[in-house]
Amino acid sequence: MPCLAIFDFDRTVVLDDSDATIINKLKENKPPPEWEGSNKDWTPYMSDVFEHAFTSGFSQDEILSAIATMRATPGVEQLITTLAAEGWDVIILTDANSVFVQHWLKVHGLLDSVTSIITNRAFFEDGRLFIEPCMRQTACSRCPTNLCKSLALAQWCAKHNYDRIVYTGDGRNDYCPSTNLPATATVFPRRGYPLDDLIKKTMATDAPQVKAKVVPWDDCYRVLQELFPGKAPAVPS
Repeated sequence: MPCLAIFDFDRTVVLDDSDATIINKLKENKPPPEWEGSNKDWTPYMSDVFEHAFTSGFSQDEILSAIATMRATPGVEQLITTLAAEGWDVIILTDANSVFVQHWLKVHGLLDSVTSIITNRAFFEDGRLFIEPCMRQTACSRCPTNLCKSLALAQWCAKHNYDRIVYTGDGRNDYCPSTNLPATATVFPRRGYPLDDLIKKTMATDAPQVKAKVVPWDDCYRVLQELFPGKAPAVPS
């Protein structure tokens, strides 16, 4: 049977955060409006940021160039290409957007190794970047309305039959899908990040919510060693 590997994008596939990369570039000249977290979801805020970028003269080429220069997490390129070569389905499941993810993967030679990208739809029109929510959900109170990763993953898996599932992520929005993975799955939380902290807290209780095997990682060589022990190189010092 086929196997499935799911990756978050920001601070998982890449060391940086794609939205923060654009916001920080704008701050160098014309800072965008501040996010009011108490009354505004993140995706509509990024729509405002993209509008601000356009009116400030931040071009499409400048946006794509900034995204292309984001650093890859050490080992991720070898990990993703190895998974693809071994016949795994590889999904990027992220609350970023399709333009950022596709462009970065293409520049770094990984796009053909990825089976699907599940994220907020984005597109350029007359030089301005637009973003649309991946979904509009109200069933999960733990997740934003534009994306519940558990729901998106369940919809994908309903069309497939996987013998093995692994999930690699770092953030709070990776916790919800981690709690819905079966005991036969493996979740890889980035050490010292919110997903790792949340899993540690629940594992310390009498009713842990994560049934899957948990393997923390500092770089993707650790994930590669776990999945393909015979193929993994020595982890660089």
